[in-house]
This record gives sequence, C-alpha cells and structure tokens, in this order.
Amino acid sequence: MTKLSFIVRSICVTLALTGIASAEDRGPEMNPYECLGRYEAATGNRSMTQVRAELEKKLNPLYEPGEPPTIRAMKACVVAMLESRLGDSDAPKHYAMAIQEDPEEPGYEYWFGHYWNGFRGARGPIVENAEDHYYRALDKLKAKKAAGKYRDYHAVVEEWTRKQLLVSYQEDGLHLGGKNSFSISAQYAVSKDTRDFFRNNEMRLFTGELMFASSAARGLGVDKPGAKSQVYSLVRTPLRMREEARLRLRLNAVGAFDVSAADERCTGDCQVKTYYLVPPAPNGVFTPVKLQEIGGGYERVFPIYPLFDFKARANVKYIDRKGVVEFLPNLHEKFLLYEAHPSFSHFVGPDKIDLDLVWVQMNVPNITFGPPAEAQRGKTIRAANLEYAIYRPFVLPEMRNGVVGMHRTPTRGWYWNLGVADDDDVYGIKTVRRHDYYLATRFEGAGNWDLSLQGTYSDSTITALDLNTGVVANDTVAPMKSASFRTTAIIQRRIINPDAIPGISGKAIDVDMINFVVPITWDKGLSGTPCYDFVSTDAITGQPHHAFNSPYTTAANCYKTYENIRGGVEIWAKFFGVGHAGPAILTTIGYDYQYFYQIKKAENSVHLNLRMGWDWQRL
Repeated sequence: MTKLSFIVRSICVTLALTGIASAEDRGPEMNPYECLGRYEAATGNRSMTQVRAELEKKLNPLYEPGEPPTIRAMKACVVAMLESRLGDSDAPKHYAMAIQEDPEEPGYEYWFGHYWNGFRGARGPIVENAEDHYYRALDKLKAKKAAGKYRDYHAVVEEWTRKQLLVSYQEDGLHLGGKNSFSISAQYAVSKDTRDFFRNNEMRLFTGELMFASSAARGLGVDKPGAKSQVYSLVRTPLRMREEARLRLRLNAVGAFDVSAADERCTGDCQVKTYYLVPPAPNGVFTPVKLQEIGGGYERVFPIYPLFDFKARANVKYIDRKGVVEFLPNLHEKFLLYEAHPSFSHFVGPDKIDLDLVWVQMNVPNITFGPPAEAQRGKTIRAANLEYAIYRPFVLPEMRNGVVGMHRTPTRGWYWNLGVADDDDVYGIKTVRRHDYYLATRFEGAGNWDLSLQGTYSDSTITALDLNTGVVANDTVAPMKSASFRTTAIIQRRIINPDAIPGISGKAIDVDMINFVVPITWDKGLSGTPCYDFVSTDAITGQPHHAFNSPYTTAANCYKTYENIRGGVEIWAKFFGVGHAGPAILTTIGYDYQYFYQIKKAENSVHLNLRMGWDWQRL
C-alpha cells in the first residue's frame, strides 16, 4: 500500500466513524406521533388548570443534561402542543425548537403547520404560514425516501400532510400548484324560496311591501277587488339562480388576490313592479330581476401576536342590475360596490374571542325622472359580530361500561354570539332603516349532535329629511314602522365527522363530511304603525268606509300579517378530490315548509348550493 493510498483510506475511515458517532449523538429515531400521545396523556380527563400544571412541570426543566437532540425535540413538541391547547403565544417558539433539534424529521414540520391551520387565525387559517411547513414536510419525506429512512409512520405523516393542504386550500377551490400559484373556484345556487340567497328576513320584507302599498304614498289601501289577493300574493317563492366564478392568485409573502364574475337571476314573482297595482293586475304586479357583477378582491390573515390575529378582506365590484326600480322594470342600474370585512381573533386562555366587522357601500346612481328631491339613491350596510368560543372541556353525563356518570369531556366548542346589523336604503329625502340585534349560542357536542339557538330582534322604519329645516325624523306622510322577533333553532347530526378523518384515501372523490340538519324558525310580530286606514262615509249607506279592509288583520295590527313558522331538513356534505391539489366541493340541499298562519298560506321552499371554494363568512 502506498503512502498516499494509506492516507486516503485513513481519511475515509475517519469520516465514516465521525458520521456514525454524529448519528449516535443525535439520539434514537423518534416517532413524531409520540408527541401526540404524550400530549393526549397530559390532557386526558384533566381541567385546564391541571393541564397548565402539566405544562409547568414539563418546562421546569425542559431538558435534562446530556439528553440527545431527538429527545429534546420530542419534549419541545409536547410543550408546544400543550401551549397550543392553552392559547399561549410561546407555542411557535417551541415548535421551532423541535424542528431545530431534529431537522430531518418531517413530522415536526407537520405539527407546526397544523398549529397555524387548526389553532390560529381569524375567520380562516393562516394559510401562508401553514403551507410553508407542509411543503417542508413533503420535502423532508422525499429526502427520507431517497436515504432509505422512510418508516411506516412517515406514510401516515405524508397522508395527514396532504389532507391538511387540502384543508388549507379548501376556500380557494381547485389549487393549480404549490405556493405562489392560481386557484379556480365556482359556485352554483338555485332556490325557490321566500328568502333570498343571503337569507334576509322575509317577514320584514313582506310587511314593508304591504305597508307601502296601503300607505298614503300610494293612496290605495287594500279595500279593492282583489284586496285579499294583494295581501296573499306578496308572500311568494320566486325562482332564483346564481353562478359565480373566481380566479385567485395566492402569493405566500403577500396574500390572495381575486378576480370574480357572477350572474344572478330572479324570475317569476320577484320584485314589485308598481305598488299602485293590486293582484291580479292585467300586466302583472311583479317583474323579474337580473344582476351581473365583476370584481376584484384581496384577503390575508396576519399573525400579530401577542395582540391578535387579523384578517383583512376587501372587494370592489361593478354591478349591473335590472328590474329593481319601481315603474321602470327595464332600467339598468350600473354602479360600484365596496365592501370590507375585517376580523380580529385573540385567545383568552384556552378559549377564543373573535370580532367580525362588515361595511358595504353601494353607489347606486340617482334616478333621472320624477321630482329632484326624490332622485338620490344609495345603500349602506354595517354589521358587527362578537363571538366567544369556549374550548375547555365540560363535565357532562356519559355512559361508560353501562353506567351513566359525570365525566370531563372535550367538545368541539360552545360558541356565544352577540351581533348587530344596520341596513340603510336611501330614496331621495327618505331613508328606509333596518336593524337586527341578535344573541346566539351553538353547542358542538362531544358526540355527533350539535344544537344552535338564536333570537333576533328586527325592526324597520322610514325617516324623512325636511328640506326646510334640515331635520331628519320619522316620515309623517307614509309612516311605516314594524318590529318582529325571530327564534331560530338548528339541530345537527354529524353522520360523517371530518375531525375523525385526519388523512385521505386514494379515491377520486372522497367524502369528508355529511351532516343532517333540521332548521326551525318562528317569526312573531311585536309592534308597528298602522297600515293606512283612511275612513270615509259611503254615499248610499252612510256607513263608514275603511281603506284598509283586510280579512286577516286590522289596520292597527297589520304588522302581524306575515307571522309564520318554518321547518325543514337539509343535507350538508363536503368532498375532496385526489392529492393535495384536489378541490373541496361543498354541497347543501334542503327543503322547508313555511306556514303563514295569519293569512293561512303555506309555501314549500327548496334550495341547492354547489360550491368549489367558498367564503368563510357572509353577514
């Protein structure tokens, strides 16, 4: 052996031995699901105070002297999970420590991504942070395969990672690539319903139409041939259809930018064409409505902790609608719509508080006919929703081994909501003001049953601007004011629970969720100004003659005319496509029976929604 070859061989042996020693110094290979197991052992059947005590024990000290990095990584991961559960802002620091101690293990990247996708965020996950870790997990899994170190548990990590990428992109629709790429979403909705697609209060709508038709502003009342038909026919279920498409560019460093287009049609008995006519009119009382829109938007959730997570969402749309203006069913209104939906979220211990704000401005153009004082048009919507979500476990009755006892049980959350919405429509010097105030609670049980209950107080009034004094007060010419209360109960049975399916199968279409839902509502009139009831004397009989002569309610109680009870059944389902680029498809189909018991009229409503990608909230 030459001296040179001896030196080379010695160097190779030294390097090999150094590598072996280095691998041994890193410690034993650790299954990342041991982190989940230790977390569950530390939280099972424990109060949050006890979980906090477990965390303190694991932090003091976090590491023992001489522990290898893989053991330290596991300990940091468990601490990070406990901090996630308790709402501590130090959780990201310890997830990062776990990755730093064992940088080759893809499982820790998955857990860190799940933190951004499952715990943090405001009305949506922090997708940009989550996808960073999910793609790093996939890269590390690929490296494990190449090095022959791909274990059985890594197959589970890969399946769960791809499922979480699906969840991250489910709002976007069909995701066309990795980070910094386009997505396509589409929605189709069809209904034959007393409510529009935004689920507005139909009792308030019908009551307002009745009051206006019978008011001094139109001077007709309902004491005419067909008066019963007028009151009866205002309750209607027009056919509505809406198609919407959106192209989204998600840039990891900036957020998501959208371009969208939509077409909506309401046919049949949709919009009142003129309140001077009463059904059955020779040329019809109602007119169809058509709406087209194109717009752009931006969305991003920003982690601004320890203060809060903040979601910025805004849109600008160009609207072209026809059939809305009274007397002119063929008039096109073309205008810009601006909307902003900021949301804020903050942990309160293990619980979470969210604040959602909404502002919408529709720059509806002024009309070009009639008195100049009546020309101005516009619409503004403002809303706020405050939610407190209780995520701590509750002591609930539960059967174990055939015996019913009280056990501390984790749930999907108990949610409390307090909200207000304000909707102003300007018609010249008059403004129609609508308000909603609601209190709601939703309990998502430990089993497969969920229950929601909401009470909503709604009112509507008309104010008028006095051009002489500049004072805005209730309209004295056509006073129309009403108030009602809606009670809503929703019973939900989770047939297929998405929380129980952390991975994905190899099917072309995989069912992720199926819920059977029973919604029930009751609308009750509370108060209101009388319908116009001009009293005259009949020239022949000498008897008093009332303009409002409804067979259902008196003029003073016309706000009760459209009281109703509604109940139905719905199926909510979600499907995923194959692979992490596969789209999420959400479907809703439902039937409702609605009975307006004052006028003894029943309506059957149906609706269907197909969505590939969707918005998190619509207030």
